[in-house]
Amino acid sequence: MKFSKYLLAMLAGASLAAGFTGCQSEDKFLTEHSYTFNDQTFYTSESDMEMGLNSCYRQIQSLMMGQTHGGHSWMIEGLGLDTYAPTNGNGDFGNWANLNSSNGFTRHWYDNLYTLINRANTVIDMMDERTSITYSSETRKAELRATAVFFRGWAYRVLASMYGNVPILEHHATEIQTGYEPSNRQAVWEFCKQDFTYAAQNLPIKVDKPGQIVRAAADHYLAEINLALGDFNGAVEAATRVLNGTDGDYHVMTTRFGSRASEATDRYGNSLAAPAGAYWDLFREGGNQNSPDNKEAIWVCQFNYNTYSTGGGGDEWWRVQSCTTEANWLCNTVRMNNTRRTLADGTQVYLFGVNTACFADGVVGSAVSTVPDANGRYEANIARDSIGGNVPYIGNIMYPTRYVYNGLWDNSKQGSREDFRGSETMIQKNWYTPGGTRWLEEKAAAYARAAAAVGTPDEENLRITASDTISIFPRLWKFTDDKHPNGDNRAYDCDWYMLRVAETYLIRAEAYLALGDKGKAADDINVLRDRANAPLCSAADINIDYILDERTRELLGEEHRWVTLNRLSVNPNATYISDCHPIQDEQTGNTMYDRVRKYGFGYENLSGSNQVREWSEAEQRYIPNFAPYNYQYPIPIQVIQSNSGVEYPQNHGY
Repeated sequence: MKFSKYLLAMLAGASLAAGFTGCQSEDKFLTEHSYTFNDQTFYTSESDMEMGLNSCYRQIQSLMMGQTHGGHSWMIEGLGLDTYAPTNGNGDFGNWANLNSSNGFTRHWYDNLYTLINRANTVIDMMDERTSITYSSETRKAELRATAVFFRGWAYRVLASMYGNVPILEHHATEIQTGYEPSNRQAVWEFCKQDFTYAAQNLPIKVDKPGQIVRAAADHYLAEINLALGDFNGAVEAATRVLNGTDGDYHVMTTRFGSRASEATDRYGNSLAAPAGAYWDLFREGGNQNSPDNKEAIWVCQFNYNTYSTGGGGDEWWRVQSCTTEANWLCNTVRMNNTRRTLADGTQVYLFGVNTACFADGVVGSAVSTVPDANGRYEANIARDSIGGNVPYIGNIMYPTRYVYNGLWDNSKQGSREDFRGSETMIQKNWYTPGGTRWLEEKAAAYARAAAAVGTPDEENLRITASDTISIFPRLWKFTDDKHPNGDNRAYDCDWYMLRVAETYLIRAEAYLALGDKGKAADDINVLRDRANAPLCSAADINIDYILDERTRELLGEEHRWVTLNRLSVNPNATYISDCHPIQDEQTGNTMYDRVRKYGFGYENLSGSNQVREWSEAEQRYIPNFAPYNYQYPIPIQVIQSNSGVEYPQNHGY
C-alpha cells in the first residue's frame, strides 16, 4: 500500500508567488535558488502548521460534500441501509452482491481517509520534531496539535466502522512501504480513544471562524468511542461535558433564529411557532448553520458555493458549482414525461394527470415543446420544485424508505402533541405538482381512474404498480428550501452539519441505557421530543431500537448511520442490545443486518430475477439482499495486493 507525501499544490503556488514579489537586485535575481517544496522546506512556522491543517479541513469537505451527485459522500450516512437507498436497484448499495473488493466505492473512503491521516500526522510530527519554531502562545501550539490529532482520530473512527481491520499509523509516511500490519477494530477504537482524549483536553472551546474544530466535538466522539469500547461511565462523562457547559455554550435550540426567524408560517401556511419552529430554522438557507445564534451546531462542514478559488466543498472540480443535495432528495418521477400510458383507443394520457407533467401557467422552463397545451401549460421535462424554480439536477440518488415517512411516525400524535419533525412542515407529503395542484389530489384521482377501469379494455393501461410509485416520495425540508434567497435557479446552498448537540443527547441516552438507567435515558431523549412537540417517552419505552428510531427522527441524513449501526454489530462490548438483537456475528445476523432486512428498500419494481432476494408475502415487498458480513465493507483488493510484505486478510464474506 502506498502512502506518499501529501502536500497541496496550492500551498506551493502561494510560496513561489511570495518569492517573486518585491524588488530584487540583479545579483539576487541571477543567483540560482532551490525551490524544492517538501516537509523539509515547509512546516517551519505557526502559519505553515495552520496551512497544513487547512488541507485536513479540505479533505473532510471533499469526503462529505465532494461527491454528493454519485453516492460516495452518502456512504457514511448509511446509503442503502434502513433509512434511504439509491435509485438503482442493481447498482452499488441497491444490490449488495455488487459491492466487492474491486469496487471503486470501496476504495474511495479507504484511500481518502489515509490521505487525511497522513496530512494530520505530518503536522503532528513536524510540530514535535521542530522545537525551534516560535508560536504565538503555548495555548495556540497545543490547539494546533490537538486539531491534527482530532482529524487523525476522526479518520480512524470511520475506518474502524467501514473496514474493521486497518493499519494504525502514528507518523507520516515519507516512502513506499509494503508491510503494514492491520489492527482489529477493537485496537483501532482504543487508538481513537487516545486521540479524542488528547484533543478534548487541548482544543479551543470557542471557534475563531466557521467550521473550526472545538473541544465539544472531541468530547462527543470520545463518548461515542467509549460506547463502542464498553466504557459506559466514560461515555456519560464525556457527553456530559458537552451538555453541561464545560465545553462551551451548546444547547438544543428552542427559540426562532436566523435568516427567517420573523416568519410565522412557511409559504404553505404551516405554523413555525417555537419551540418546534426552531428545528425548521436549523436547515434554512442564509447562513443559519453558522449563525452565532445557533447554539446547537458543534461542527459544521463548510460548502463553498460556485467557486473554484477556495478549494472548498461542493461536487469537486467542475461540479463545485452545484450542490446536488436538493435534487438528490427530491421526488421527480411525476414531474417528468415518463408516466404516459396509451389507452385502448390509441390516445395517450399521463397516469397521474396532466398537472403532474406540466409547468404552471405561463412558465415555459425546460419543456419538451415550446407549444402550450389547451390549458396554456407546457410539458415538463425537468425536475421541478414546488415554487416554480429549477432544481439543479445531477442524478436522483435517494429513495427514503417507507420506514422514514410512515411507520416511524406511528406514535407521533397524543392529545395536543404531534411530532413536528414528521409533520407536513418538515416532511411535505402533499407538495404542489408543477401544474399547481396538490400531489395527494392527483394520486387519489389516479387510483380512482384505475378503479373505474376495472373490467374495461383499459384496466391494465391504468393499473398502478410498484414500478409507477417507487420513486414518488415526500419532500424532506431538511434538504431543500421553500424559498431560495439567492434566486430560484440557484441550488440549495447550505453548509453541512457534522455534529449537532441533539446527537450528544442521544449518545448519552444510549450510555444510560447501557448502564441500566432507562429513566435518565428517557430524560435525555425527551429534551429532543419536547422541542419537537412530540409525545414524551417513558423509561418503559427505551431500548436500542427506540434510540435508533429516535436518531432517525432527529438526524435523518445527518447522522453517520453506517458508523452507528456498525459499532452496534458484532461488538461484544454492546451487551445492552441483546434484547433487540441477540444474534451478533458476521455469518447469521447482527444489528445492521436486522435493521436493513426489516426496513431497507426492496425495489418492488424490479423482478425477482434482477437479483436474488427474499419476498415477504405479509408485507408485499422484497427483503434487501444485505448479508450479515456486509456490516463491514471489503478491504480494497489493491491494498491487499500491494501490501506484499505482510498478509492482509480480507474481511469475511468478500
